[in-house]
Amino acid sequence: MKGDFARVTFDPTRHFSQVFQQQGRVQLESDWNEQASIGLYLLRTMVTDLVGPCWAAGTGFSITRQNLLANWQLSPGHFYVDGILCQNDTACTVATQPYAPTPGNGFDLADPPPGFVVWLDVWERHLSAIEAPSILDVALEGVDTATRAQVVWQLRLTDTAALGPQLDALAVALKLRAGGDLSDAEKAALQQQINDLAALRRSLDSGQGDPCTTLRAVLNARATYAWPRLRAQAGPTDSDDDPCVIAADARYRGLENQLYRVEIHDGASIGPNGQAVGATFKWSRENGSVIFPVTGAAAGSAQDGSPQLVVTLANLGRDQRLGLAANEWVEVLDDNGTLSQLALPLLQVVAIDAASRTVTLQGLKGDTIALPSLDPAKHALIRRWDQQDDVSTDGVLAVAEGGWITLEDGLQVWFEPGGAYATGDYWQVPARVAGNGSLDWPTTNGAPDAVKSRGMHHRAALGASTLRANYTECCCRIVSLCDQLRAAGAAKKTTPGTVVPSPSSPLTPAVPTKTAKATVKATKATKATKATKATKATKATRKSR
Repeated sequence: MKGDFARVTFDPTRHFSQVFQQQGRVQLESDWNEQASIGLYLLRTMVTDLVGPCWAAGTGFSITRQNLLANWQLSPGHFYVDGILCQNDTACTVATQPYAPTPGNGFDLADPPPGFVVWLDVWERHLSAIEAPSILDVALEGVDTATRAQVVWQLRLTDTAALGPQLDALAVALKLRAGGDLSDAEKAALQQQINDLAALRRSLDSGQGDPCTTLRAVLNARATYAWPRLRAQAGPTDSDDDPCVIAADARYRGLENQLYRVEIHDGASIGPNGQAVGATFKWSRENGSVIFPVTGAAAGSAQDGSPQLVVTLANLGRDQRLGLAANEWVEVLDDNGTLSQLALPLLQVVAIDAASRTVTLQGLKGDTIALPSLDPAKHALIRRWDQQDDVSTDGVLAVAEGGWITLEDGLQVWFEPGGAYATGDYWQVPARVAGNGSLDWPTTNGAPDAVKSRGMHHRAALGASTLRANYTECCCRIVSLCDQLRAAGAAKKTTPGTVVPSPSSPLTPAVPTKTAKATVKATKATKATKATKATKATKATRKSR
């Protein structure tokens, strides 16, 4: 979530159940947001515990195959992934789904591979007033207030031949992590994970066992075995060559409270030694919330032939701190770019014309800059990132695992070895001036903890196709309790000779069968005969007296 937040405080391991506001106290957005997160976590956990991690309500999200894969139909309805509600309002196809990933699914839909997995990729997208203008109150004349989170689901297809190599890469990363400085218990736990991953690989190759169970485990293997982790600390500055200059104490030396965001820009492949190869990251001291709406764009080129993009902005920011400056790096986005989940190239600010609100951006020589969509429904914008020192020619920093990387003002981060990174993974580091400059980061015995990244997507297998002919559905389907009761009542009505053994549901009152009616009549006749005999005996007794 890239909102203008002071910090994000919800942590499920603390087992908090409620936030209490107190009278006369300062109101913070983090408290309000934590209460919402507590309720959402409770609801989603309960749904998952009661029903399962992935299931459809009725016929929702069912697949109807067509001759062309692009025309496979997805029915409207509801689907739950880890308790998150996914809604498909109208029937759609693979090509026309509402949040269609662009580009496609890794292979040509007109010529699919012999076998592929059909699965849902579910994540929550943060929306500002630029991306969701309807949340603005016109009475405030453009001043924004709160933001929103939107559940995005994407129907994706993956070649089954690509699943095995993905597991092999994760196994190498696990072995790298197991070779670190760990306790005996940690090493034993990692060895068990290595064994489990090997068993999953064998199950995938052999095809034995439930294929749907195997596919679910494979799709979630990154989260299970190689979730990226980061440490953060306030480190000392390096002194210059003057021997009289003493290095400052380890502390945050910024002049303002900040919420730093460290985000993976380009995911990586895992090399033969287990290290992430090619992973890069970017960072923002404002949680990535400094954005500017784009109203116009034109392509150009610099004198040396480097591609340029001249964008017209609706505004240049509220002040200098939240504005743009030469040499800063920005990301040009629209809805299509966000849904693609790809690492779009960063561009560098080379000129700003405040009078016309135009900004000239420049890319690498030889690259092509894609123009953002100017369709108002696509919400084009540019986002500022704050890395400056030690960046590559395309404005990003390399993920170097197992060593401290300095960002600014004493803030340092450390990527744990053995992580599998994906574009969009992120961490938030609250830095505070108070307390002689400190970070709000968990520690154990004074050492910073390795914290899992945020932004991990949720995945669910819908089905698998083999040899272009057979399709196996993998999701569970749950009908409502009301429908189940009505179906049970209908079955009782249509079964001849059934005697209802227990009181029936008030929703489905039972109708006595012929056998039951005869039994009732016989019982009444027996009672009547006994009553008649008893009456005659009484009269005879009275006469004898």
